[in-house]
Amino acid sequence: MDPELELRIAQRAAQLAGIYQTGDAAAAEPLCDPVFWERAGREKLPELLADVATARVLGVLGRRSLIRLLPTSVVEGQWIDRGGELLLEDQREFTLLDRTGLDGDPERLQRMRTKRRSEDAAMRYVSALQERDEVAAGAFFEPGFARSGDIDLLERLPFLTVAELIGSVGPRTLVRVELEGGEQTIEYLWRDHDGVLAIVGARVFRPVE
Repeated sequence: MDPELELRIAQRAAQLAGIYQTGDAAAAEPLCDPVFWERAGREKLPELLADVATARVLGVLGRRSLIRLLPTSVVEGQWIDRGGELLLEDQREFTLLDRTGLDGDPERLQRMRTKRRSEDAAMRYVSALQERDEVAAGAFFEPGFARSGDIDLLERLPFLTVAELIGSVGPRTLVRVELEGGEQTIEYLWRDHDGVLAIVGARVFRPVE
């Protein structure tokens, strides 16, 4: 990763978070790539920001940033350099499933099946983290990924102070953790493995200062 680029993206994401906190969607247009603004930003941002009380940058990874919009969601932004200026090229929203009446609505239940299964698995994983159970937490990783991936979080469980599931989209979940010395948010990708969901990918977003 390019530290200088990540610093610039962190600064740009902080600007965007400040705008998001005001709820003024139109004010975000200068920070958006024109193609993204016309395709999605102009229409979707007002709805996204309608109930935002607080917006905070959680971290950066490469060209991507995470902004938490309390109390409802997290947005992952992808940035692009246009003539020396970083602009928001794309954005997706992570939310937690509203389970009210879900079991009584077969059509919605089927539509939300992947999101629900991923969240259920992530909640069990978070419980293992909270209990600082390295063996139980490690069992959620697909063996091939466990051998090749960076799962050093498990080795630092004695220093864990907070673990929480903060959003999902499809088979991806976001887990925010606080450890002695800082915080990070991990985007986990879940896939079926021997009849159960397992973690097959992970991307770690960290604050950049």
